[in-house]
Amino acid sequence: MNRRRALAALAASAAAYPFRVRGSQGHVLPWSDVEPLPPRTRARYTDLARIAGDVVPNGEFFVLHHGEVPDLAAPAFRLAVGRRGASPVRTLGLDELAALPRRESVTAFECCGNGGVGMHGLVGAARWGGVPLAPLIEDLIGPGAREVVFFGADRAEERLRGNRYPGRFARSLPIADALAPEVLLADTMNGEPLPREHGGPLRLIVPGFYGVSQVKWVERIEVWPSRFAGWFQAKDYVTVRGTETPSGVLHTASAIGRMRLKSIVTRIERGAGGDLSIHGLAWNDGASGISRIEVSVDGKPFEGAELLPAAHRFGFRHFRLGWPSPAPGERRLVSRARDAGGIQPTEEEASRYKATPWENNGQVVRRIRI
Repeated sequence: MNRRRALAALAASAAAYPFRVRGSQGHVLPWSDVEPLPPRTRARYTDLARIAGDVVPNGEFFVLHHGEVPDLAAPAFRLAVGRRGASPVRTLGLDELAALPRRESVTAFECCGNGGVGMHGLVGAARWGGVPLAPLIEDLIGPGAREVVFFGADRAEERLRGNRYPGRFARSLPIADALAPEVLLADTMNGEPLPREHGGPLRLIVPGFYGVSQVKWVERIEVWPSRFAGWFQAKDYVTVRGTETPSGVLHTASAIGRMRLKSIVTRIERGAGGDLSIHGLAWNDGASGISRIEVSVDGKPFEGAELLPAAHRFGFRHFRLGWPSPAPGERRLVSRARDAGGIQPTEEEASRYKATPWENNGQVVRRIRI
């Protein structure tokens, strides 16, 4: 199942049913605005209502692929690293990579197509372990270097002006972003060998960037002196936005990169005394801390929620707000987050003059029957 078919199949459903959340003392009420998940397939949502900690278990982390999942035999796997148009400067097997200095990072990322229908469950966080990228490429970067390109082993047919040709998933990063110390070539996920469905044996982790930048099944890295214009970099994954000018609305396209500020109410819990509490998650690109979360119920003025301490710079921020004795009936809830870059926009503000579905960070309206 490719990514477009998977999104179409998943768009009509998301998890919403009563259960007890790990680490939670309350009973979770069912949402009235979504349907239960379909049987598990190769594509799935993260059930946001179940996230009570810093990470999502490997088997519950969202899955979405662009092509067929490659089967890379670990003993034969080799990572090629070099410059564009030249033979690799080095090739490394998994044992050689594992012997290099390592680090771990709890990082959350969101699919840039997450949004619209359901619980916005194309998002997850995990503890990724692996080798920092910078030491592997810094000696290849000279005065003319512009980007670092990452090629995955997943292959899919591409089309351009009626022509069809074999391609593979590939994305690039500007040199400065690629050399950031937090960028990893990860081979573990939550302390376990990286599962095949999540990019095993090796994937790129770029904290603060959308999921499309987290290239799975990485098998080749090249330093380029020019801009990389691959299908998934400059053709498919671009955001087209319009801005008002004296001569009318001007639309321009930009490549998808850093995540935009977003929050969502994920569950309503009923405590032992019968009172309810509102819980949710927020995330951004990690460039600044999330400073405030506010919640509005039934269109009333926004009220500040308790923002739990940030355990990890690039991880989820949890928030909660007491909701004592709400009146019965259909209720409407929405959250908004603030950071140094501003405030999470409404859905109308986020989509105004936008011609593509990517990078949807508008406020998410949730509905529940009490």
